Amino acid sequence: MKTILSALPVLWIVLMGAPALGRTHRIHVPTTERHPRQVNTEFGHFHGHTAALPPDSSEYRNIDAKCSARGLDNVTSQSVTVGVSMASRRNFYAQCMVESGAWH
Repeated sequence: MKTILSALPVLWIVLMGAPALGRTHRIHVPTTERHPRQVNTEFGHFHGHTAALPPDSSEYRNIDAKCSARGLDNVTSQSVTVGVSMASRRNFYAQCMVESGAWH
């Protein structure tokens, strides 16, 4: 009888279910990229882009020169009437580099 009474609380827990233990499970999800996307040029830092070609290659340098020249032509032709800012020149340069395949 004594063993039955001592086993009764254990039997009660088994039948009714043990209370749930509160545990926090944390999953690490990185919110930023491990390597920030940034290209450094003579026009400054361009965030959100990476070089698709090696910056030391002749193809990249040719595209860079072409886009720099087009940016200057675009600015000088419009600056008389509109007054193109440096930001517009940077945007035109970045768009040209992406369209030419030098940047992603």
